[in-house]
Amino acid sequence: MPTARKRGVLGAFRAAWTAPTNLIGHAAATLLGCGRPQRVGGEATRAWLYCLPTGRFRRLTGIAIGHVIILEPALLATQGRWLLAHELSHTRQHDWLGPTYLPVHAMLLLLSMVIFFFRPVTKLSRWHAYNPLERVLICVPIDAVADPPAPNGAFADRVLRAFGLGG
Repeated sequence: MPTARKRGVLGAFRAAWTAPTNLIGHAAATLLGCGRPQRVGGEATRAWLYCLPTGRFRRLTGIAIGHVIILEPALLATQGRWLLAHELSHTRQHDWLGPTYLPVHAMLLLLSMVIFFFRPVTKLSRWHAYNPLERVLICVPIDAVADPPAPNGAFADRVLRAFGLGG
């Protein structure tokens, strides 16, 4: 269950610690031709959500770069709240890893791809299947997107509410 983010001195440190990767995320969104961002999130974390131009980048479905989330609008429409909660969970990882987040995540994505070649996992992509930042060391694992929890469960409601996605 995600906890509320700390403010004050810790919040100021987190802002400085995450600034380089956040700038990369905003630059990537600009280069991809995304429109204006929207603020999303709740007490657990907040981020800037950019939507990719519709149909322009078919292979790129979604990515969190720091506290910037870039999503394909059709994917967001079909996967909805659980996809956004998963991407918001990555922003919490970024709070811990700071500027090392991108290289660590990239290395684990590649490692997952290699393992997947020998041991594919149904319903999960080669990038996610064996990546601990996608399935284990995260508040909302990719498994919740591939196979969402019961929509009316108390635990699911608390998790979605913490990320500002409660109904």
